[in-house]
Amino acid sequence: IAAMKELTATFGSVRADNKMDSIDEAKKAVFGFYEGSFTKEYQESNGKAPDLTNAKTIDDDAIVLQYHYIVKNEEAIGEKNHLTQAKDASAWTKAHAKHHPVLEKYTHDDNGLYDLFFVNPEGRVVYSVFKEVDFATRLVGGPYEKTELGATFKAVKEAADKAFVTTSKKARYFPSFDGDTQFMGTGIYEGDTQIGVLIVQLPVW
Repeated sequence: IAAMKELTATFGSVRADNKMDSIDEAKKAVFGFYEGSFTKEYQESNGKAPDLTNAKTIDDDAIVLQYHYIVKNEEAIGEKNHLTQAKDASAWTKAHAKHHPVLEKYTHDDNGLYDLFFVNPEGRVVYSVFKEVDFATRLVGGPYEKTELGATFKAVKEAADKAFVTTSKKARYFPSFDGDTQFMGTGIYEGDTQIGVLIVQLPVW
């Protein structure tokens, strides 16, 4: 509950906290990552180049956080989770530094999880462990709304039962280089109020 609230409350102020009057440099760097490192990894997995058209429809908030936590993150693809605190001045980064070590640990310890997401009530991915290209995007009106991640969020958001848990069907998932994957989701509640959605991504063999 604390992590969901803090990561949601600070998400929208990242650009202002970093005094970024323009995101042109960040946008160029993020899309350069898509065209470079992401494309290389995708080609190795699929034998062809990805269609980046949809991926590049992310909004400014997603670009800024992907810039700090994917592009400027010196860890390799698949290891972006090792960065606890980016070198930026945002309150969101302070919240990430506080909660990420605990949340990241849930994907290990024999839990067998591929990734873990916090999604706010409006459908914004305000946190993910592994910082793939779905990180910080919108699941309502964003590039991955019509994926199984988006469907999982929608099912939980619309559920009336606090104990509701849903499992998606298995499907290829673009942010994970079109590997087969599956999601499970449930609501995060403070009292009777759903303050967010917890989604885990499962490995599929």
